[in-house]
Amino acid sequence: MITKIACLPVAGNQNPYQYLMIKGLNESNIINAFNGFDDRFFGIVKTWKKYKPNYIHFDWIHSYYVRRQLWMTILLLPLFIFQVLFIRYCTKTKIVWTLHNIMPHNTSSYKLNKFVRSFFARNCYWIRVFSSSTALKASKLFNIKQEKFRTVPEGDYVSIYPNKISTGEARNYFKLNKKDKVFLYLGFIRPYKGLGKLIEIFNNLDIQNSKLIIAGLARDKVYLDDLKNKIKRLDNKKIMLKNVFIPENDLQIYYNASDVVILPFSNVENSGSVIMAMGFSKLIVAPRIGVLNERLKNQKEYLYKDLATTIKKVISISKDQLKEIGKKNKESLQKYKWSDFQKQFLNDK
Repeated sequence: MITKIACLPVAGNQNPYQYLMIKGLNESNIINAFNGFDDRFFGIVKTWKKYKPNYIHFDWIHSYYVRRQLWMTILLLPLFIFQVLFIRYCTKTKIVWTLHNIMPHNTSSYKLNKFVRSFFARNCYWIRVFSSSTALKASKLFNIKQEKFRTVPEGDYVSIYPNKISTGEARNYFKLNKKDKVFLYLGFIRPYKGLGKLIEIFNNLDIQNSKLIIAGLARDKVYLDDLKNKIKRLDNKKIMLKNVFIPENDLQIYYNASDVVILPFSNVENSGSVIMAMGFSKLIVAPRIGVLNERLKNQKEYLYKDLATTIKKVISISKDQLKEIGKKNKESLQKYKWSDFQKQFLNDK
């Protein structure tokens, strides 16, 4: 008998995570995983009505109840709650959830999100997390038993992103000296990413032949202008800020131009940026928290408690050492496959 898994919300072709997750589930010949109904109002009930799946799997839930206008959020929240309760108590479909982050980033409504996520967690059959530390924290915050959580790390993105350009070609693109030690932050430019602090630290360090590239798309113009003004005020020629959407084919230019990927998050439960950087064979400077302790245990000494100290440590090691650590990071990706997730559904039988 085929197990049908409808996946919501529909992230679209630009989201490699959901594409690879569904592909991994479908590696089993007794699972049929697919996207559900793309409707942020009645999409949950419509998905059940059209497909009658055994499971509805959610990656993210905030789009079903959060809007910029408060009155829209107030209108949508009861509709979301109704749909969840309908699926839970009026159908045979089980609700499961991949908890990417315990709480949404950059939220101004902590109490609202805690209430909704606690309600949703209680009505899930089980919840997938990427690390055991997330399960422990989420069970306490949502006041549910830890046994409801299932730890399944995500796979890699090596097959998705081209990686053919040489280091020399990539550096020529940015007009970088081959002797420079280049640090790269690549991702959305948002306040919770800790980029203001990173700029100040990099500026204050007395380091020669080092560059910092900050690249990604900023949706907050005020924040972007603040970062630009900070770099201008410091008059630091070692820091490049590029507010651009980077096409998949161009990611290789940024990664291969760099020696080190730096991710100064203040809080993180999982990070596709980390998995992507590992796929490009990079040493990664990131905080010593959450899933990063498990995914980057090969280079734990470069997970920081103090960012400035760790940057100095990275500056002191040779480029050959950087390459060796990056190579081991890529090799460690082989430990986890996208198809690992299918076992959670097959074990329910």
